[in-house]
This record gives sequence, C-alpha cells and structure tokens, in this order.
Amino acid sequence: MLGVAAIAAVAAAVIVTVAKGHGASPEHKATANYIKSADTIQQQMRVELTKATNAYRNFAGGKVTAKLAPQLAQAEQTLRTLEQRLRALPAPAVATRLRRLLVRLATAEVSLADEVGRLAGFSPKFIALLRSASAAGGELSKALGAVTPPSAHTIKGTKKQVAAAQAKFRTEAAQAAAAQADAIDAYDAKIAKLSRALARLDPPQVMRPAYSTQRRTLSATRKAGAALAQELRKKRRPEVAVYGRRFSIAARSATSVSAQKAEISAVKAYNKRVREIGGMQAAIQGEVARLQQKTG
Repeated sequence: MLGVAAIAAVAAAVIVTVAKGHGASPEHKATANYIKSADTIQQQMRVELTKATNAYRNFAGGKVTAKLAPQLAQAEQTLRTLEQRLRALPAPAVATRLRRLLVRLATAEVSLADEVGRLAGFSPKFIALLRSASAAGGELSKALGAVTPPSAHTIKGTKKQVAAAQAKFRTEAAQAAAAQADAIDAYDAKIAKLSRALARLDPPQVMRPAYSTQRRTLSATRKAGAALAQELRKKRRPEVAVYGRRFSIAARSATSVSAQKAEISAVKAYNKRVREIGGMQAAIQGEVARLQQKTG
C-alpha cells in the first residue's frame, strides 16, 4: 500500500549504479557518499521499517485487530523519523534534486501514513454508529408497525349512534397517532445521541464526504421526525402524509446520487495520492540515471 521501503531500495540501487569504480570524478564521489549516508540511515532503521511495512500490509489486507492501531501509530512515527533524518542529511550540489525527491517521497509517505492511521481509528467507530442508526430505524419501523390505526368505514344507525361511533373513531385515531408520535420521538432521541457521538469523531480526508453526509442525514431526519411527531399530535392532522414523506426522504438522503458521487470522488483522490508515491519513486529512478550520466 505505502512505498515505505522504496527509499532504501532506491538508495541501494544508486550505490550499485553510481558508486562504483576507482578514480571517479569528485562529483561522482560526493554523490556516492550522499547516497551511502542515506542508505545507512535506512539500514539503521531496517527493523522498524519492516514492522511499518507489515502494519500497512495488514491494514490493506483487512487484518484489523486491537493491536493494529498502535502498530500503525508506531509505523507513522518511524516514517516521521526517517523523514527528519533525510531532511537533516546534507547533499552535494549535484545531488540537490535527488535529495529533494527523497525528502518529498518521505514526506508524502508520512502524510499518507497519518491518513491511514486516522482511518484505522475512525472507521470502526463510524461503522458502529451507522449500524446503531440503522438499528434505530429498524426499531422505529417495528414500533410503527405495532400501531394499528382504526379503519374508516361506513357507519349505520341512529344519529346518536353515528355520533358515538364517530367520536370513538376520532379517539382511537388520536391514540394511534400519539403512539406513532411517541415512537418517532423515541427514535429522534436515539438519533440525537448518535449525532452527538458522530460530532466527536475526526474523519480523515478520504472519509469526510461520507462523514458529512451522515451528519446532514441524521440532522435532517431528526428535524423531519420532530415535525411529523408534532403533526401527529394535532387534533386535526391533514398534513401527516406530507410530513411523513419528508421524513422518509430525509432518512434516505445518505444514499442520494450526489452523496455517492462525493464519496466516490474522495476515494479516487485517495487512490491518486497513493499512486503519486509510485510516481515519486519513478522520478527518483530517473534522477539516478541522470546523475549516473552526469557524474560517471
């Protein structure tokens, strides 16, 4: 996933291709000494870099365990140390661009490592909250399904009997509507709690669209639910169908086309950042070839 071992591999390749032979030019020797020093830094960190590589492979392979988060944190710290040491290593003028590329690669890996670490910490909590929201929706459906409003029907009998039947119907309808409103209020209370928990999370860049969508969805659902519950408790309820539709639309907003496009775009941008690391490695190889021609 990350090109964590790339710098060491490139350094070794440079030593083979640049630092060979006797009687080389001063530029050749200076470049070779710089590369050897860079390689020494990585050799000294070989054990930690190997651990970092394994941690990222486990994450990419879905081997998420309780131990992975601290392993990823340690891996990020290892990459930061590597970056700092490469920055502190002076390079001869002829190898200035190579040094810049090596540092740029290390910096990019630190940035991506930070995002991966945050993703590993964020995702389980985010998924758990989404499951809780889905479960709350299921409980609401079950509660609403348990309410049986009276069915409208033709009433026959004396005027007094008709009036009594109408009054009974209105009472039963009001009771059913109140029960539905209570169920929606209970759902809204759960959603409010989940919204507060969601607000405490800090999403990595790749998850920001999905995170923002869920926050908006929960907020819109709560507002629509409160409006529907209020309408259900009215003596006359002519707009229940309208408010009910708004509630359903709000609850489904997370699956809208625009929301899905934003999430897909974020994933593509993340993949692009990963691919750019490969591009940096290619640029380093190209610079190695240029130095070989110039200083050979």
